Amino acid sequence: MATDLRPAYADIDQELFDVDQIPMTSRDVRSVGEMLFDVDYLARQLLMDVGGDDAGTLLRSWPTMVAAAEDLWASLPGRRPGVDERDRPITSLSAQAATIESSLSSRKAWPGQGSTNPRVDQMTQTLLNAAALVRRYGAEIPHEQTEAHRDLEAARTRIMHGLYLTAHAVNVALHDNGRDRVTDARESGRRVQLAQHHSPYAVAPTGVWVDRMSACENTARSYLTDRFPHALTGEAIRPVDDPGRLAQALANWDIQSHRALARDLAPANLLLITRTQGLIAGASMVLLDAAATAGILEPSDRLVPAIADAGRSWSNLASRWGDLAPPGARLEEPLARAAAEVRAAYRQITHDTTTLATPEAIATRPGLPQATMATLRAIEAGSELAHVVAEKADTPNLTGPARALSRRAHNDVESGLASPPAEGDVVWVSPADILARRAVRVPQPVRETLRSASTATATAASTAAASAMLAHSNCPSHRPGGPSATAHAHDAHVASAFSPQHGVPPRKPPSSIDRSAPVGPLR
Repeated sequence: MATDLRPAYADIDQELFDVDQIPMTSRDVRSVGEMLFDVDYLARQLLMDVGGDDAGTLLRSWPTMVAAAEDLWASLPGRRPGVDERDRPITSLSAQAATIESSLSSRKAWPGQGSTNPRVDQMTQTLLNAAALVRRYGAEIPHEQTEAHRDLEAARTRIMHGLYLTAHAVNVALHDNGRDRVTDARESGRRVQLAQHHSPYAVAPTGVWVDRMSACENTARSYLTDRFPHALTGEAIRPVDDPGRLAQALANWDIQSHRALARDLAPANLLLITRTQGLIAGASMVLLDAAATAGILEPSDRLVPAIADAGRSWSNLASRWGDLAPPGARLEEPLARAAAEVRAAYRQITHDTTTLATPEAIATRPGLPQATMATLRAIEAGSELAHVVAEKADTPNLTGPARALSRRAHNDVESGLASPPAEGDVVWVSPADILARRAVRVPQPVRETLRSASTATATAASTAAASAMLAHSNCPSHRPGGPSATAHAHDAHVASAFSPQHGVPPRKPPSSIDRSAPVGPLR
């Protein structure tokens, strides 16, 4: 559902804004469709990263996410009175989740009471925000029209697919948790009774939860069968109505990432920062290809390979910081919101419904000159950010989950990435710490490879920044009489947001905000 409903800026005092700066808001400015796509994105990322230690937090978060999804589902317009057949899957899923929540609150056995999963909580909050928007403006949707009906069907498909991916991630975590329990038992000489269904690792106490989460997963799958992905072709796409959106999003991201890095070290924040920088690199290659096709940027045989190398380095570094992030670690909300807006702003330009658009299609989109300048400047700024991130690898007394660090240390030595110990085989993390799921100090091989990966990222980001700076200066729109003087002027306005002074929120002239304008039509 690409409903173009965005919160207005009514709570921002105009006198706080200044010229030559960009607007910042603490509110979510994404459309409903962008929020639903981001839930799908976050669920996919969760499925890629999940491990056995996450099983408990994921289980505790699952019922709340389903409740938020049902709330959004119920708020969509055009719902027929009585029991609607298309509502049965979400109603059934909600009932299953409610019994899980009741069981979790009434029993003392594993997983018991404790923290929830921050990434599932982020998806839950996004669904709640989307529901609030639909309730506020949903009456304007002409749901009886074919296009609106197909858009609403796409919204339901998005909601259910996010739930399906998350349920599968919970199941994967449960199986990994069972495998860890079997491994620990065998290494300590204890006997373990293996299950005969689902997986040999569906052991007590995870087996019962595997059964119950499998039921949830199957309910979601039954709805998606014969619907996904073709139902998404009816999804309306929010047009590029703000040429400066990407520049604003990237500038805000630069500010929020520096603010997060200036505070106490939090590996979860480092994971999000490095992963988002990798996403910026990947999306930049798509944009720059389209810009070259449109004649906005001169072709270069150095720029894209340099950005690709930087993207790979950022992603490698992200996987290493991910090992240090404990289960249940919280993200800073402004940082998470800024990253989400970066993802939405890039996708608005680079995608057609569910697929990546061709360079020729992107080349015709309004705002491409501004987006090109913004993404080049973000690549330039990535070099300085990489050096700040690299400093964090030298933080004394770094800690992380015992099991993840044990595996990483072993793999780094075995693969030759870290220096082998002179004394031969070394137990880098004690089995007792692994069994107790403690946080331990980072072993020497992990610290060594974290530093080398940080250095490699800084080097690759510097190379990409140099290439981007050269492309920026050679860009036809920056020459006298170039095709886009407006893009050049806008680029100058946002430049200060990428300067070293990140302590003061960027500002915007009062005249740039029209409080009387409507939030935007429903599509």
